[in-house]
Amino acid sequence: MDLEPAVEAVAAEYIFAMSLGLIPLFVYNALRSYIDALGATRVSMFISLMSAPINVLFNYLLIFGSFGFPELGGPGAGYASAITYWLVLAIAVWIIHSRKPFAEFTIFKAWTKLSFARIKEISRIGVPIGISIFAETSIFSAVTLMMSTYGTITIAAHQIAINFTSLLYMLPLSISMGATILVGFEVGARRFNDAREYSWLSVGSAVVFSFASACILFFMREQIAALYSSDPAVIELAIQFLVFAALFQVSDAIQAPVQGALRGYKDVNITFVMAVVSYWIIGLPVGYLLATYTGFDAFGYWIGLIAGLSAGAITLSIRLLIKQKKIAAQSS
Repeated sequence: MDLEPAVEAVAAEYIFAMSLGLIPLFVYNALRSYIDALGATRVSMFISLMSAPINVLFNYLLIFGSFGFPELGGPGAGYASAITYWLVLAIAVWIIHSRKPFAEFTIFKAWTKLSFARIKEISRIGVPIGISIFAETSIFSAVTLMMSTYGTITIAAHQIAINFTSLLYMLPLSISMGATILVGFEVGARRFNDAREYSWLSVGSAVVFSFASACILFFMREQIAALYSSDPAVIELAIQFLVFAALFQVSDAIQAPVQGALRGYKDVNITFVMAVVSYWIIGLPVGYLLATYTGFDAFGYWIGLIAGLSAGAITLSIRLLIKQKKIAAQSS
């Protein structure tokens, strides 16, 4: 990319620093899923909540060089995240090794032989889910990369809006994860009516939260932008990006729990195809065309994000309805 030299230097070292924490991050994700599978989601929450102050502390120490630590600036945030991932993994390992009910399964001892049949079963469900998540999350990264041509101020303002929007997305995402567990449990017990109720209750709950999120983004956009920067130019542009962020809250809130419910039905292959089409064949091209050939400029990419998320919400909702009707017909 044709980045400004200062931005390129910071980004390169930040990426290197982050890479030092990828292995513990991957291992922790597997252990967290093990914890959640035993119904102990509060333990996962506890670990995640602990990671926040740990990360804040090391960010403070390494970005600003406090208490004798080196002042690394932007790359310091990458090193802080890597250190946090290692510490979080250590906490998870300690809890699983020493606390009930996790310790009873002794997962760190007496390992069985590799079962390729089980690996295939996990992959058959997990890989499409992973591709769906990648298709959704990577489009935001792709938009950030494509915005690099607009300069540092635009990149900074865009990142402010994306960062705060990602924070608010944790609500529909958590509902989505809960929907996967509950719908899967009811489907396994062949209580299909209950599975359907959980599906649409999760969607309804997420939509209610999305209206609150949209109001926060729209009515508090100036205060939100000021939290991230003191540069008037960055703040002014971030305020405009936050208006577009408010617009796609409902679409985002619908597609997340619908995907979660579909995963509970183990309907993952069609879902990932829909995600790829919505985000990469509809969303990103629309954004590129509007940004390149109209007067929307950088805002065109955000309109593309709204189009992609809306397409995903509509198509996935239709897929969920079809799936539920098919199951209802078979069970009757």
